[in-house]
Parts: sequence; C-alpha cells; structure tokens
Amino acid sequence: MALPLLVLAASGCVTDEDCNLSGRCASGTCSCLAGWVGDDCGKLNLAPMDAKQPPAYGKMPTATQEGLASWGGSIVRDPSDAERWHLFASEMSHGCGLDAWGRNSAIVHATANNPMGPYERQKELLPYFAHEPTVVTLPGNAGYVIYKIGCADGAVTGSNGTGLVGPCTQCRNGTTDGGSSAKDPDGHPSSCPAPTQAYETTCQDALHASSLDGPWKRVPLNMSGWDWTNVNLGLESMAPVVLENGTLLTLTRSWGTPQPYPNSAFWLVKADSWDGRYYKVPDAPQPFLNVTMEDSFMFQDELGHFHAIFHAWAVTNVGAHAFSRDGLHWTLPPRVPLARSSRPPTAAAPNMGGASGRTCCWTRRSGRPTSSVLCSTARCPKTSRSRTCRR
Repeated sequence: MALPLLVLAASGCVTDEDCNLSGRCASGTCSCLAGWVGDDCGKLNLAPMDAKQPPAYGKMPTATQEGLASWGGSIVRDPSDAERWHLFASEMSHGCGLDAWGRNSAIVHATANNPMGPYERQKELLPYFAHEPTVVTLPGNAGYVIYKIGCADGAVTGSNGTGLVGPCTQCRNGTTDGGSSAKDPDGHPSSCPAPTQAYETTCQDALHASSLDGPWKRVPLNMSGWDWTNVNLGLESMAPVVLENGTLLTLTRSWGTPQPYPNSAFWLVKADSWDGRYYKVPDAPQPFLNVTMEDSFMFQDELGHFHAIFHAWAVTNVGAHAFSRDGLHWTLPPRVPLARSSRPPTAAAPNMGGASGRTCCWTRRSGRPTSSVLCSTARCPKTSRSRTCRR
C-alpha cells in the first residue's frame, strides 16, 4: 500500500506550493514553468553538456599548455550587444590551484560571444585576495554592482599568525604544491597555509560601475548595526535579488555559528538600496530554514515568486532549492533539484551560487539582462524565454 501513497503524494497537487512555485497547479496536475520538470516541477530541466566543450574560463593543463585554475562565475549579457557576454570570475594567481583560493584568488573580467564560453580575459579588477564575485544589474539604468569578499591587499589581511604573509608562490601548472591543508613531516603548516577570515569584518565593500566594461569603483557598504555575533561573516556567499524599486534581498552566511543554529547558517538580509544599510530582515524567520548550507543563488521567476538554490550539507550533500511567495517565508522541499555529477572537475570550475560543481542559467524577471552562473560541468535549463542557455 505504500507505493500508491507515494505516487499520489508526488503527482497530485492542490496549490502552486505543491508544484514548488516552479509551476501552476490545475486539476491536480502541475504545469511547470520553463526550466523545470517533474510531477511537482521540483527538478531542473538540464540539457546534456558536450564532453568536448572547453572550460568556460581557465585552462586545462596539457603537454603544451599551462593550467589556469578559476572558481566561480557570474555572467550578464551586454545591454547594447546581445551577442556579447560578460563574466566576472575568481582566478588563482601564481599558477596555483583551487586549494590556494584563500590567498591567491583575484577577480577578473572576461567576455565571450556565447554564454557558455570560452571567455577571453580582459583585465584584472581586483588583486588577491578577492573572491566570489557576483554581478547585479541595478534598475533604472543605475549601473552594475559586483559583490565580493576579500580586501584585495596582497593577501595581507588574515595572514597574521599563519606563518605566511601574502600569496602562495610554490605553485605550478594550476596546482598548489602541498595544498592549504597539508603538513610537513614535523607537523608545521605547508607552503600555503590557510589565512584567517579577518577580511570578512575588515573589508565589506562592493564594486560599482555605469558600464560592464568599467571603470569600477570600490564603495564601502553600510553595515552599521550589523549582528556580528551571529552573522559573523557579514555579506558572504550570496547572489542577491534587486527589486524594481531598488530594494535588495539576499542571503548571507555565518560560520561557526553559536548553538543552537547550524554551523554554517544562512540569514535573510535586506537593504533599501544597494548602497543603503544592510540588516537582517526582522519580520522573517532567522536563520534561514535553520539548515546547514552555503553558496546561495536567489532569483525571481516571471510570476514574481522567489527561489534560492544552494549547496546543502545534508546526507545528499548536493544542491537544494527553496521557494517563497513574498521573499520572507520560505519552504525547503525534500526533492533535490541538482543530482550529483559523475564528471570530474576541470581546471576552470566556477562554483555556482547554490551548488558546488553545478551550473544554472536564469533570466531575471521582466526580461532584464540575464544573470547567470556557470561551472565546468555546465548544464543549462532549457528555456523558450531566453537565449541564455542555447548553444
């Protein structure tokens, strides 16, 4: 008798919430929005990737080519050239691998004539250490903002007491010799010890420009009254939604969060404008869903519903999806929208805000320029509304 009950629970719907707000419920059946499939519209409609497709950004090491490691990728279509795409990514300096990200990550700007790349490097926007760039299009032709973490001061902040001041240099071919967690035979830190996260409290700023090609200006963010006790990383691991009135809604992460909260907890944050004061949303449950997670990517669909995809540290240890009508009260369904991939990571492995080692391309509401995140195992939702994910 258990099997029929499971089938009914999966296929029957009463409200749109039974369709994960990724579809509409009619006569007990979910009709999915573009980009979603399944009886409950709870699974991303992903197209297979061409195994021969090169990395979106970075280089695979070969006998004739030095490797270049990258992490993260935030993409937006050029407003004046529909065939031009801008990528803002983290690049590992000094030929290091991803395990040197805490010191050697620098933010670069690259462009391509296809959202899947490959992207050609244009210039470095911020030196190491600067990481997790996320580009946001502001309404009313107010330009663009790149959120990030790090002080971009030569990897000095956070170096005290670690045995190394500055970047890791014992690297080659996109690989870090020893690695940030390795020890020598005497138990001393390797040549690339991990820094502290002092940069989180020291450097809370963003980049702003009127054009995607810059020039970009660093602007301090208003964190007055911030709850540093519980939300100790400030603005981190996020991809915000900016509403048409300029209000910003996002998720941010804390680490080593005091009990009884999860060790890596999400918190719902709001600002009246990107350059206004950032604060925890007072009339929403906090922390967000009370589940251990990281790397959020929030967006609105064409119906105005809010969605967030992220890396959930659960038994499945893969991407998870939450949804909300008002952006304040969220539901975390049991279905996993992103399955674990059997493909090995490549040299260019941009980390999707929402699922490590996955990809997602989304169009913002009302046809505004696309904001997307790509990774090396890139697969994009099929959609008829946008050219974002077409090859």
